[in-house]
Amino acid sequence: MLTCIHLGCGWKVHRIVLANVQTFSETSEARLLMVFGAKSLRIMRLCVDRSNNSSQPKVFFQHLWNVIHMKDWIVDAQWLWPKEELPGEFPTTRSSLRPNMKTPPTSIALGYAHNFVEVFDLPQNPFEIPREENPLLIDDSLSKFRLTYSVQSEEHCTVFCGRFHNNTLEDLWFVSGTVFCHALIWKVHQEEGVEAPVVKSLVGHEGILFGIRWSDDGKAVCTVSDDRTIRVWDITNPTTITHSTHFGHSARVWDCQIVGQYLISISEDASCRIWRNPLLSKLSEKDDMSDCLACWEGHEGKSAWSVAVSDHGVVATGGGDGGIHLWRLDSIVAGSTDAEQYTKDVDLPAITAYFPEAATNEKEFVRDFAIISETESVYATNTGYILLRNDTNDTWRTLYHSPIFKNYASLEASSCGRIAVAGCLGGKMAIVSTRSEFETLVADTVGGIKIQFVFVLSGTDKDNFRIVVFRANCTVGVFQLDISSQSQEARHRHLCELRLPNNNKAIHAAYYSARYNLTLLGSRDGTLLVYNMGELDTYDQAITLDSIIELRKCHGNESVSSVLMVTEEGEGIDGKDRIIAYSTGRDGSWTKYRFLGLPGGETIGSENDDKDHTDDEGDDDVDAMDHSGDDEDVVATSPEPRSRESTPGDHEGGTDIVLQKIFRSKITKGWLEQTFIMDGELLFLGFFNKKLFVYNESKHFEIFSMHSGAANRRRWRFLTNNARLEHTRLMFYSGYKIRSFSRQLTAGSGLFQSAKLQNNFHGREVRHLRFLNDAAPLVSGAPAPLVFASGGEDCRLRMFQYIPYKTKTSSTALRPLCNLKPHLGAAIRCLEWSHTDMPHTYLLFTGGAIESMRAWQVTLSIPNSYQVQQVEDFNGNMVPEQTPLSLGCLERAQCPHVSENLETRIMDLSVFTLPTQPCMHFIASVYSDAAIRVWLFDEVANSFVLAIDTSYHEKCILQVAHIQVEGGIMMLTAATDGKIAVWDLTSALDAFLVKYHLRTNKTVQPIRSFPGKNKAKVQKDFAQSLRSPLTELMIHQSGVNSLSARNMGHGIVMVASGGDDNALVVSQIQASWDSIGRAIKVKAARVIARDNFAHGSAIQAVAIINDYEIVSTSQDQMISLWSVDFTEIGGACLSKQESQFVHVPDPSTMDVLPSGNGQDRTVAIAGIGIQTFVVDGR
Repeated sequence: MLTCIHLGCGWKVHRIVLANVQTFSETSEARLLMVFGAKSLRIMRLCVDRSNNSSQPKVFFQHLWNVIHMKDWIVDAQWLWPKEELPGEFPTTRSSLRPNMKTPPTSIALGYAHNFVEVFDLPQNPFEIPREENPLLIDDSLSKFRLTYSVQSEEHCTVFCGRFHNNTLEDLWFVSGTVFCHALIWKVHQEEGVEAPVVKSLVGHEGILFGIRWSDDGKAVCTVSDDRTIRVWDITNPTTITHSTHFGHSARVWDCQIVGQYLISISEDASCRIWRNPLLSKLSEKDDMSDCLACWEGHEGKSAWSVAVSDHGVVATGGGDGGIHLWRLDSIVAGSTDAEQYTKDVDLPAITAYFPEAATNEKEFVRDFAIISETESVYATNTGYILLRNDTNDTWRTLYHSPIFKNYASLEASSCGRIAVAGCLGGKMAIVSTRSEFETLVADTVGGIKIQFVFVLSGTDKDNFRIVVFRANCTVGVFQLDISSQSQEARHRHLCELRLPNNNKAIHAAYYSARYNLTLLGSRDGTLLVYNMGELDTYDQAITLDSIIELRKCHGNESVSSVLMVTEEGEGIDGKDRIIAYSTGRDGSWTKYRFLGLPGGETIGSENDDKDHTDDEGDDDVDAMDHSGDDEDVVATSPEPRSRESTPGDHEGGTDIVLQKIFRSKITKGWLEQTFIMDGELLFLGFFNKKLFVYNESKHFEIFSMHSGAANRRRWRFLTNNARLEHTRLMFYSGYKIRSFSRQLTAGSGLFQSAKLQNNFHGREVRHLRFLNDAAPLVSGAPAPLVFASGGEDCRLRMFQYIPYKTKTSSTALRPLCNLKPHLGAAIRCLEWSHTDMPHTYLLFTGGAIESMRAWQVTLSIPNSYQVQQVEDFNGNMVPEQTPLSLGCLERAQCPHVSENLETRIMDLSVFTLPTQPCMHFIASVYSDAAIRVWLFDEVANSFVLAIDTSYHEKCILQVAHIQVEGGIMMLTAATDGKIAVWDLTSALDAFLVKYHLRTNKTVQPIRSFPGKNKAKVQKDFAQSLRSPLTELMIHQSGVNSLSARNMGHGIVMVASGGDDNALVVSQIQASWDSIGRAIKVKAARVIARDNFAHGSAIQAVAIINDYEIVSTSQDQMISLWSVDFTEIGGACLSKQESQFVHVPDPSTMDVLPSGNGQDRTVAIAGIGIQTFVVDGR
């Protein structure tokens, strides 16, 4: 970002209008622009100064005129020139088609919401005003503008949108979208005193019009509406108007531009769609959705609000999530995959061409096929032939023929395309060279059992391969193939048999790592198996191997569809390699794992290794003793087989291999079928609604999609060469035919290459935000990492790194670290952090709708090679830069439901630990049904246990907080009844812990590995009840929206609260600790200060930042700093020190982070967006 400007409190920017005139020189550049919103208008100049000889030019906005209050709501504005300077009619939509103006505009036209237009002369020539930075204009400049023309349309109505066409008053047209669902076209310039007649009326929409655009030549108009349609109107015919209708968006459409051969639309569904321009073909009255060429879905949440297109085909979209994305139109030319001309039928040649002896009634068709290169493919036919086709010139040749492959063949090719392997009903396989490097080998795979699937995997070098066959009796054989390039021979060897668990499930995925000599298998029931292939060379005959790791239900009960291993050299702890595995599943999710204990890799017991070995995921109803292979850290002692539950003692030998799950994400409601890494980017191939798609996980957007039928693994094949899919081949069955799609792009064509000018925040309202306090630096000399988590109505959990200070090379920023959608259909309303004993590892608890509460394990890390850099700030001081963080987030557990009402919500959380209870975290939670519960999350058992269950207030409880009073825990709750209740949790927690520690059958619960219904049962055996609060205070007239408590020492607790009644209240509780009876006693509780008019609307958040200051924010979009001055008689005076406008609409949450100097505080306010403030300490 080069520069930024705030237009003032309450300003809403609805549109920016650039003047088609620029002034240039060798060292400077300037551009005029108009900004309007509601009834306000500003005219500014954007100035660029390159005279300072630095790589970064000086960029600033110069304020020229400010019009605060026009007579009506502005729907459009236009720059105007004299007729003699702009002869003829010229288009105004695309700047590349406009004449290059050398003189500035002389007037402006404004279109208003009541369908009339006014024209004003500019006060002076903008070019004559010296360029200089000036402060924001506050005074109204309307008196300087001379009204020269005004006209009212003959249609007196309210309009929601409007657009001008042309840049002279004499040629000016206006099209307005009315509340009556139609658009009116009328010419602005009329005789004095005459209302402008409507020339054309565009009728057809079934909802209010939200946007209107002219075509470049003014011969067509595009309208969008509440009815989710786009309509393009041909207005050239003087008597009839034709239009086309386009469906596709799943919500209201906000805007659509006509750009050359495309329509570009944005919608409330947060997508940007590209359509064929119907003006280039004959318009049809038929409704059509097949003309949608692409759907770009980079934004999250509710809306893509704005779109702009450059002359070079770059599309910029801005969303309600605060993100700005760039896309390229030339990707549509290369990426259009729905058109019929891009796919071709693959027909076998006449059977007599390769099988002269075939009977006349011989049935011949393709049994299976494989892609071996960008131009070649291999086919197994029903008559037992294996054919190779050159797809460029449609020539065929026979590779092999045998009657054993008649009526059945399972075919697979190597990734390099050099060999193809076919399996038959009789258990034999043919190994065929597609490059004629050796004679075809026919091998018996043992047992004469039908070969169901074949996997051809790369081996130790380019001439070595591993062939894995899965037979119909659920057995797996592994064969080795060696090709001799000198003698044109090939040798195969039966290496081993891989014993499967006793579940009789098919194997759908296989991977061989030559570097670590491991084979990974994925089964139909969601099990991931790891086999150690070492020392096989010492055996003369094939042996049977057991799995060293068995990880069940990696994708629930759905199939593991692909497996992949990657080594990140030197990126692990202590400079060791980080060995990563990925799996995809037919539950639509992908999972990331980490191997520990492999040669050269990270070891067990490293500083970031998780010491707790808890189950990964299993059916919650499974018997407690049946946990073989269900651990989060699955441990195996190589090379012996493992079929037991791991324990901490397994790590002591240092020779184990551990597979640790570190991340999981669901990206589709359909299936994920394949994962691959290209150009350092993680890509996934999947199916949804019979459409194949390729998703770029590294950049979070869909890079390719195409209708391709079902997702059966034997009905499609896909091949590509890089992350941009420049050379892509797709083959699939469509009915009984094979369809082939091929795309060849040139380098630099920008295929669906997305860039982010600004990272996303949340797509909808943020409900809670919390900083991670007291995080330890990850490397010596670096500042402590500043991380916060946020959750909201979009059901997403996001985490960011906060970069707090500006330097000469960087500015205050938020770095996104994690973006998850765990609460499917449930908004996240509250979240709290808790520390663990593991270095740089923390727990995060989230709660929200549908009584959903989850525990997350968050681990911070940095590249091992990172060295702290000193950077210069704007004051010339050298400061350490913020460490670039990586973040791992794993869902540990989900809290069981107690209420039978699905509408019950968790309203707030407060988390604390007890010094005498390591690895135990207590979560005080309040519910919408007036329940108050305290849960224990046991890190070792990885489970939630109900510790305290009671109810009070008889209303929806909104807030909860806790304070430690010497050896006891005080809890405060507040509800919609305006009361604050004070509780002592000490005795109830003591009684609970006694019972809990007496339990001897603590079962380690599984890690949550896939979303779905929470089947965990509530453990109520140890739950305690609270009799009544110590005291209660009637504080507010209605709901208490925020609560903040601070221990002032000497038994004094200060409580600040804000409510729906706009009041800010400070209360004081005098308490004492009875160490003998282990109880908190309240001596007095009273209100000591109140401001009934603290804000102009309901207070949403308050925070006590020190013993004397409070900060608050409200729906009135103000943040206020308050001073609390205590009097000698025990009261206090509450006085406002400062107020500032918050540029975040609907602020709903706030958190305070202490700064490094111990005095300043960083305050973050979030709602629809986020804004940070720094409060100077006293």
